Amino acid sequence: MKSFTSISIAFSIALSSVQAFQPSIVSRSALRIRPTPKQSASQVHSFSPFDFFDLSNAMSTLDSFYQTTPYEAAFTTCGIKASAADFLAQKRESGDNKDKEKVEFERNLAFILYGGLYQGIAQYFIYNVMFPQWFGSGHDIITVGTQVVFDLGIISPFLCLPVAYLTKSTIYGNTPIEGMKKYVNDVRYQGLLLKYYKIWFPAQCLTFGVVPEHLRIVFIACVSFFWLILLSSITATPLENAVNE
Repeated sequence: MKSFTSISIAFSIALSSVQAFQPSIVSRSALRIRPTPKQSASQVHSFSPFDFFDLSNAMSTLDSFYQTTPYEAAFTTCGIKASAADFLAQKRESGDNKDKEKVEFERNLAFILYGGLYQGIAQYFIYNVMFPQWFGSGHDIITVGTQVVFDLGIISPFLCLPVAYLTKSTIYGNTPIEGMKKYVNDVRYQGLLLKYYKIWFPAQCLTFGVVPEHLRIVFIACVSFFWLILLSSITATPLENAVNE
């Protein structure tokens, strides 16, 4: 495992990114971050764990949390989800192999950063800010279909998946070129994109056609929990082994 210093720096970058990525670059109206019609500004309260002791208020508390602090909520949800998915993938890979019983914390950190920064913060901005501006916010077949095709045809192969490989490559101390070589290799020999589309085509149809805007990242996080287990296993395959398969 690499030095503790690199891990500390990575965590510092992640935390500062969450604090710095405030919606100052876009107006509040553009982000649609406002109290719901049933909640006045004075009724919107900060999130507290104690609210969950009252089950009747749990859902409204979560709803308020995701509407009033969307970037913090997105980073927290997706970061924890990515860490858990990678942990399960590592446990599954180790099996009875005693040499692999220890958790690879650098690998797990890579997925925390990828989950929190990209799948959380970046995807919230892309799907809830940019997509409505580019394609509109309707739920008709043409609008939803255009969003799904653009996401799977442009964003996924040229942004979403490369970011995952570059993040892991950086955490492991490798060069970006090595990370991209592994990505291209997995696309060619591991069927990465085909596996991705099998999961995300139906999921994204629901994301843009059914799921409320402020809960899209939560829904995506639920689906990507299972996707990241698969992705974690694919990216863990050594380059030379992948080529020979």
